[in-house]
Amino acid sequence: MKESPIRTHWLVHVGRLSVHMDTVIMTWIVMGILISMAWFATRRMKVIPFGLQNLIEWAVESLDGLVRENMGAAANVCFPVLATLFLFILISNLIGLVPGMSSPTSDINVTLGLAAVVLGLTVYAGAKTRGIGKYLASFIKPNPLFLPLNILEMFTRSFTLAFRLFGNMFAGDMLIVILGKLVMFIVPMLGQAFHVFVSVLQAYLFLMLATAYIAVSLQESE
Repeated sequence: MKESPIRTHWLVHVGRLSVHMDTVIMTWIVMGILISMAWFATRRMKVIPFGLQNLIEWAVESLDGLVRENMGAAANVCFPVLATLFLFILISNLIGLVPGMSSPTSDINVTLGLAAVVLGLTVYAGAKTRGIGKYLASFIKPNPLFLPLNILEMFTRSFTLAFRLFGNMFAGDMLIVILGKLVMFIVPMLGQAFHVFVSVLQAYLFLMLATAYIAVSLQESE
């Protein structure tokens, strides 16, 4: 076990690696929730959506509009991944409100993994939409001396997402714990309401910033 200010990590050692099994379990629970929602929403598809199908279609259309507005035609390549990231982050953030559960996104290992996905998507989208040669050539603009800086900038853009999301969700979990120790009922309820607000806001910001970073990368490769 490893103590932290807000929870105890269940550690399992694999060689020299230490795995947070509590985070792994919570991540699988989140994935199970998303798969279940998708299954229930699509098992009886109707021309005129109703209930959960209507909610899911509204969410997908709204996300598609946001991504397409900033990314244009490249949204065809990026939207499925970005929408999945948004939903995963949203559920991961909110599940921390359930007693006995914790937000996977309050673990830096998870947010770094999400940032790595955005980084991979950035490279893939650039190569897919502009061509590999043209995309790689963008790293030596305006001259080859800028190659290290351009590569560093690409990594920095993606991984700032990880630290921003982790910091805000960790702080949110910490706030709930502190408020819970100060006052019995009213203040913790306000803390939970704030946690919901931060959870939705952080999922939205991750989506919009990832979209913006990818869009900028595509523009620079033109």
